Amino acid sequence: MRPKLFVAGIWVVALSASASFASPLPISEVVAMSRSGARPQDVIERVRASQTSYALRGSDFGKLKAVGVSDEVLDYLQQAFVSDVDLLTRYSLLGPHLGGCSYCYPQPVDLDRMVSGFGIASSDVPGRRRAGLPSGVPDWVSPSLGAAGKQVSASDIVDMSKRGVPDSQIIDLLHRSSLEHVIGIGGYHIVREHAVTGVSGSQLARWRSEGVSDAVLDALQARFLAQLVELGQLRYWNWM
Repeated sequence: MRPKLFVAGIWVVALSASASFASPLPISEVVAMSRSGARPQDVIERVRASQTSYALRGSDFGKLKAVGVSDEVLDYLQQAFVSDVDLLTRYSLLGPHLGGCSYCYPQPVDLDRMVSGFGIASSDVPGRRRAGLPSGVPDWVSPSLGAAGKQVSASDIVDMSKRGVPDSQIIDLLHRSSLEHVIGIGGYHIVREHAVTGVSGSQLARWRSEGVSDAVLDALQARFLAQLVELGQLRYWNWM
């Protein structure tokens, strides 16, 4: 079973090393259920039962919202993705090794074609290792530069975008800064299954509707995930 993770008040099920679910749920089915009028909880239960998570960029949440996916489902999808990235970080240090198991990792997504999955939405090789990042973390996440540099909040980034600061300047700031108040784990010496994030799927969708560009949202999500990995590595080293 996937260990549980708490984000923005919702419990989710995280990554499974079990081979019992070899066919991840296509993202198109999440959209189809949402557009058909299914209750958000029914959509969430369908995704949870499939043990699928999706490697969603920051702008993807607004795109899903635009085609009918509810805030509750968006929050679950972000939460499940974060759960899996956290668990992959733990696995990279403590095991087990998942190898090239395509259904064990967050599924790549191409919302322009409304498809998901390795070899379908992306040609990425499942489980490919990159320096500084666990296997299974998507290619668009770069290793964190550490805590040095300016501290900036997600709301600061949103405000800059709304004021008309050029995307290139905002993205450069993100690369050189650490995000504040977006991750909490309750301390490095507490053995717990929960992580907390201040960047929810519905927030990302709302910011897109308010005019924040896709490039800035994607950079914000990537920076957040990089810091999640960095903090997880510090945390799990203390378990060894």
